[in-house]
Amino acid sequence: MSMKKARRQSAEAGLNITSMMDMMTIILVFLLKSYSTSDVSVAPSDNLQLPTSTSQKAPELAVNLVVAKDQIVVDGVPVLDLTKVPDEENPGQQLIVVPEDEKRGQVITKLYDRLLEKAEAAKTLAEQSGSDEHAFKGRVLIQCDRELPFNVLREVMYTAGQAQFGEFKFVVYKQG
Repeated sequence: MSMKKARRQSAEAGLNITSMMDMMTIILVFLLKSYSTSDVSVAPSDNLQLPTSTSQKAPELAVNLVVAKDQIVVDGVPVLDLTKVPDEENPGQQLIVVPEDEKRGQVITKLYDRLLEKAEAAKTLAEQSGSDEHAFKGRVLIQCDRELPFNVLREVMYTAGQAQFGEFKFVVYKQG
């Protein structure tokens, strides 16, 4: 009986990277699908003191509306300057108000126009993307100074509501 010797290849086999590329692609897809952008950082304006709250909800992505002591800002763009008038109930003090020539009834015209532009842009983006994730929800994040008179805040909220923003989220400092 004769035994045959097994032939050994003299050349070493090269590294097959196809399997490694498949593995890396699967890991990349998994990481992209599980990546969450739930953190929304909101930096308060310099001329703004936010109220404190015990709320536990995290901020959500929305149009950022800042009502400071001297102006109204939408997504970082100044829209309107607020004025101060003498307070009739407290002599020697001043009230922050929206100038009368900037209003039509309760609606602040420049703010209304800017928010309407934002709403239309969001609706257009939602139509183009075709996904429910980008659908226009009418949500606005409001940052307002703790010493701001309620009349100004009411007019801002009414204006936002008229411009199709009906869901208000107030930004506050988390109380420790």
